[in-house]
Amino acid sequence: MAKGKKIAFTVVAILLVIALVAFIGVYFLFLHHYKGKDIINVWSATDEFKIEDIATVNKKEGKDFVVLNLADVQTCDLEDVFNFPVIRKEIDFLVKTVQPDLITLTGDQTWSNENLLSLTSLIGWLDSYKIPYAPVFGNHDYGNEKDSAVLSCKACCDLYENGKYSLFSRGPSNLGSLGNYVINVMEGDKIFKTLYMLDSGYTEMISDEQIAWFKWNAEGIKQANAGEYSDGMCFMHKPLPEFTSAYKGYVYGDVESLGEVYVNYSLSGSRQNGFFAEAKERNVTDVVCGHQHGNCFSLKYEGVRLTSVLKTGELGGYSVDGTVTLNGATYFTLNGDGTSINNLFVDADRFHIRH
Repeated sequence: MAKGKKIAFTVVAILLVIALVAFIGVYFLFLHHYKGKDIINVWSATDEFKIEDIATVNKKEGKDFVVLNLADVQTCDLEDVFNFPVIRKEIDFLVKTVQPDLITLTGDQTWSNENLLSLTSLIGWLDSYKIPYAPVFGNHDYGNEKDSAVLSCKACCDLYENGKYSLFSRGPSNLGSLGNYVINVMEGDKIFKTLYMLDSGYTEMISDEQIAWFKWNAEGIKQANAGEYSDGMCFMHKPLPEFTSAYKGYVYGDVESLGEVYVNYSLSGSRQNGFFAEAKERNVTDVVCGHQHGNCFSLKYEGVRLTSVLKTGELGGYSVDGTVTLNGATYFTLNGDGTSINNLFVDADRFHIRH
C-alpha cells in the first residue's frame, strides 16, 4: 500500500473511532433512558410502626443544629455543563459560610431532560462536604414531563440512595410519588426534631395517601416519644395553598413576618387538600418550600412558620430593582429556644450569576 493511502486510511480510521466514541457518549448521556430499579414497597396504615426504621442524624447536646437549604439549583447537562464550576463555587461558599449540620434540598436539583451529568456531579459535590444531606424532588428533577429525562425518577432514587452522606429514601411505592421519608434529629436518646421530606414535585397536591402516611409516622413517633408529638418540619417543593393565605394576611397586617418579604411571582402551588390542618395538629412548626424563584419570606400563619426559601445556583436568579438578588440560600438554626431563620444572599456578580 502506498504511503499516501496508508496515511489516508489511518486518518479515516481515527475519525471513525472519534465519531464512534462521540456517538456512544451522546447516546448514554443524552439519548439513553436509565429506568432505575423497580422496587415495590407497599405501605398500609395497618403496618406496624418501628421507630428504628426512621433515619437519624445527631445533634450535639446543648449546641445549635443548623440546616442549610439549597433550592432550585437547576443544572442541565447541555446548557450548564460549562457552568458547573461556577455553581460549585457558590455552593462551596454557602456551605463554608453556614457550616451546617444537615443540608436539605427542596427540589429541582436539575431542570431538564438531560440530567445525568448534573445529578451525578451534584451528588459528588455534596458527598465531598462529608455532611448529611436530604433531597426531595421538584417538578423538573426527572424531566420537563414526568419521567421524560435520561434519568427517570427511579434512577434518580438509585443515585441518591447510593450517596455516601445521603439520607434519602425512596419510601413507599404506593403514595402516588416516590421520595417520601422521615428523619429524626436526635439529641442523645431524645427526639429533638422530626423532618418530614415530602415529594410534591409533579403533583398538584399532597395526595391522600401521603397524608395518611404522614399521620401514621407522626402518631408512631408520638408513641415512641413518651406520648408527645415531636416538633416537626416539612420540606417540599411546591408551596401549600396556605402560603397564599399567609401572604394576603401579611399584606393586610394580620400575619407576622419573620424578616423581609419578597414576593415577585405568583404564589400558586399545590391545591387545597387538608394537609396543613393535619400537620398543624401534629405539631409541625415549619413548612419549607422552594419552586418560586422570585419569592422569599417567612410568615407565621396559624402558629406555623411558612418559609419560601432563596433560590440557589446560577440559572434563574431574580433581581429586585437591581439592589437585591434573590439568590443564595436559606438556613435554619435549631436549639432549645426554637428555630431562627436566616437568608444568605449571594451577589449577582460574585459568581457570575445570570438573572
